Amino acid sequence: MKRALWITSLTLLLATGCLTRSVKVPVFEQDQTRVFLRSQTKGGETIPKGFGHPMVISAARMAHILSRIDLRSAQNDGERTPAIPLESLYVIAEGMSKALAKADPDQEVVVMSVRRAKHWGLFDRDYLNSLLAYVRDDLIYIHISRAEWEIPNNLKTELPEPRADEEVMKFHLLASEGMTLNGAQSVAVSWRDPIFRRATRTRILPSGKVVRREILMETPEDAPAPPVSTDVLPADLAPDTLRKLADLEEQKSRGEVTQTQYTVIRANILRADPAYAE
Repeated sequence: MKRALWITSLTLLLATGCLTRSVKVPVFEQDQTRVFLRSQTKGGETIPKGFGHPMVISAARMAHILSRIDLRSAQNDGERTPAIPLESLYVIAEGMSKALAKADPDQEVVVMSVRRAKHWGLFDRDYLNSLLAYVRDDLIYIHISRAEWEIPNNLKTELPEPRADEEVMKFHLLASEGMTLNGAQSVAVSWRDPIFRRATRTRILPSGKVVRREILMETPEDAPAPPVSTDVLPADLAPDTLRKLADLEEQKSRGEVTQTQYTVIRANILRADPAYAE
């Protein structure tokens, strides 16, 4: 009897070690939008992905990219509509920008955004918009999993997370200039393309002609900034900058950021200081 129990326990331990598990690191939360980094482990070891992270991209440019992704679905009678609701656009873009700057090569960016809307002007309904993103070969891959997915009132579990290998809704994306389709619900974006200097929204005329118009305020081009020398620090750094640098040093000493992340974040902190802006 004891031998049987021992064998059963050993089998369970071995099986558990072979399971693939998700590890999530929260990065951003605002209103009802959550952005986190997700990696997978197997046998206690992180599964390598080889993504091009960390990467610095402004929230404005990220919003411009998202604003140009449209979709068609049977749910809206085949009409071409934005894949990301405009009211959630800026928040999602800010979260993705922060997440990409913190991600390591084995983490993908996951977005879970809930939008509340009136139904027939009487009852509130919650809709989930979820996606995942990662960088490879200097392209941002964006997979839209759920678009305006009505959350069941009787949902007893956590909201379902997006997965790149699944299509849970009947829609397909429409790629615009600066991006190519990477499947029915995924696009590969040449994020450095000048087309993303400004955000636009697609509109289809009765004739079938595609018209894009600017919908967001003009934002200065986030061209690559000149390198920042971080070897010798100016004596007149702002107190807030000094605090951020000290916090970053502590994070590095605790192993919370990699050397690559440390270099990118430190340069961004210094670049934002007036001493470097002159």
